[in-house]
Amino acid sequence: MGSLTQAGIASWPHPAYHLGGRTQRKCLIESHNVDHDGGAGVKAVRGLLPRERVLIALSHQETDRVPVDFMATAETWARLKSRLGMTENEEVLRHLGIDLRHPRQPYVGPPLRQHADGSWTDAWGVRRRPVPHENGTYDEIIHHPLAGVKDAGELAAFAWPQPEWWDAATLADEIKALDAQGSYAIALEEFGDPGGIFEIAWYLRGMEQFFMDMAVQPDIPYEIMRHVARFYTGMLERVLAAAGERLDLIWTSDDIAYQHGMLMSLSSWRDLIAPHHERFNRRVHELGSRVMYHCCGAVRPFLPALIEIGVDVLDVLQFSADQMDPQEIKASFGDRLCFHGGVDVQTTLPQGGQEEVRRVVRQRIDVLARGGGYILAPTHNIQIDTPPENILAMYEEVGSLEGWKL
Repeated sequence: MGSLTQAGIASWPHPAYHLGGRTQRKCLIESHNVDHDGGAGVKAVRGLLPRERVLIALSHQETDRVPVDFMATAETWARLKSRLGMTENEEVLRHLGIDLRHPRQPYVGPPLRQHADGSWTDAWGVRRRPVPHENGTYDEIIHHPLAGVKDAGELAAFAWPQPEWWDAATLADEIKALDAQGSYAIALEEFGDPGGIFEIAWYLRGMEQFFMDMAVQPDIPYEIMRHVARFYTGMLERVLAAAGERLDLIWTSDDIAYQHGMLMSLSSWRDLIAPHHERFNRRVHELGSRVMYHCCGAVRPFLPALIEIGVDVLDVLQFSADQMDPQEIKASFGDRLCFHGGVDVQTTLPQGGQEEVRRVVRQRIDVLARGGGYILAPTHNIQIDTPPENILAMYEEVGSLEGWKL
């Protein structure tokens, strides 16, 4: 998945519920279910607060405007703030009219190692180094701590991270501070950033070895993922106990597809990966929240199965990938699945002019927001090669940009 933080930080710790939630959400939605010309017998409403707008859309109802989200690299954040003459990320989010916020738990566990060569080791024992590009850096993995494992029985002795190494109470306080400024939907993305169950597992093992294991010794990848899922479930229970019904979306991830197809067969995914997600998703629902699942690429063949294992919202919507037709996906799955993303960060935002950006935004809204169930957002972090004017055009076309009047 990589970093999908609104803060623009590649942040797996770098050195340097409440069961009544569903009931409250249902009451909130019903209290704003005011007739307006929503089309197709669907009710739409005006004058909503950001969180209300998101929750109503996720209940497959049309709203005053489509809800919006925002993600960008640190370099893009800096360029956009300079263009707007702003200094704080929150200023930018308010100016763009962003309806969601992505707070994170601070890391409070054992000190993480920084190495003399500039690399660093995260809480999983995965070592990364920053690799520069023309306008910034990306972190790349240089050490997989489970690469040498020969038998699944060895995994019990590994120093797995513990959920209490992250401070759920401080997260709850941050959400209270956000509530004092405005009512935003909260998406907790650290169950998928820096990686989901499959992704963290191959970070630990190495991608090539992990895929070979899936074919010849599947007990090793299965057991690694079982440990990762158990960690994430423990973290989930802690954060929901601390922040309760304010966590509207639990953002999970696993890139199981690429631009032109699937990274594995559907049967392999069902046998080895899906059971861990299904158990985790079930616990999310038991605790009163929703599951948002991030996957780049040509994920269309997986969609029926993702719905079966409890995914509520599909993130990315990389329509430049094979078999990813927005009209077909909305028609086939829009009654059972909500959508987040859809504005392409590979071509449309960096290479299209402002009018092209506006045209794509209108298309996405016309198709995906029909009957609700859509949060418009970039398909991933907006990159530094994107003109700030294109970012502003995207949100201006939605009608969320500060100063725009319905």
